[in-house]
Amino acid sequence: MSIYEKIFARLEELHMSQIELSRRTGIATSTISDWRKKKINPQADKLVAICKALDMSLVDLLCDEEDKINMLPTAEYITEDKRVMEIINSSSAAIKRRVIAYYYSIRCNENNDKQERKISIIKDENGKSIVLINDVRYKSRRSIDWNEIEMYLKQYVGECFEILESSEEVYIGTDFPDEFAHSKDTKEVKGANEKAKANAVTAIDKLIEIATDKTKFPDYNNRHGDKAKFGWYRYTTRFGIPVYNEEGELEKYNIFRARILVRRDENGKLYLYDIVTIKKETSRPLE
Repeated sequence: MSIYEKIFARLEELHMSQIELSRRTGIATSTISDWRKKKINPQADKLVAICKALDMSLVDLLCDEEDKINMLPTAEYITEDKRVMEIINSSSAAIKRRVIAYYYSIRCNENNDKQERKISIIKDENGKSIVLINDVRYKSRRSIDWNEIEMYLKQYVGECFEILESSEEVYIGTDFPDEFAHSKDTKEVKGANEKAKANAVTAIDKLIEIATDKTKFPDYNNRHGDKAKFGWYRYTTRFGIPVYNEEGELEKYNIFRARILVRRDENGKLYLYDIVTIKKETSRPLE
């Protein structure tokens, strides 16, 4: 039985809907539906959240019943750590690859959990949303390695996030990491705005979530070619970067406004293309 089949079988067993699984895992309902429709397994970085939501173990999700029987060590005195190693060592190459992918997904998920706790959404005095990013990786005296940022953003490929204002789903395609890190906009942005764009990478999902003011724009001078021929849209998003004093205490947040570029493909799906025109707002910063 495939992984996706086990997931849906477990959903039926628990009488849990796909919507509830989406709520518990943060995975878009359309992505969950695609597993069954397209007969594909979820990506490795989704497995941790799925196991937690469905109360399933690694062995239950990755191994068939016959595999589990064959892998069980007979000696009762074997410690838990040794038992795990025995199971892995006696597994097939395919199972070992799954276990390794699962391990790295745990590492990634732990880092994301820590990062998520450092990001919040607040409302300004006009009721407009602002993403506060406290996970400041690139500070004023630190140079920015955009190749490193491109590699970091690749973890988002395949994800789907919802714009709350319009209930639109925006996917992250393979072109986004490269465009964000090496676009003309990125090469031209300087100073505080450059640092702001670099630090925005830790909150891509939230910046999409609060996006507003959808506007359709033409592709001037055919700059983006075929990628823009089915539709090209811009949204507004806002985020805050903390400013600390010499004692390391939080003084205020500088607020930045940015445009989210989204392209539509031939099937009508929306894909994040870049986050551009990042500028510090001239209004009084949050204190």
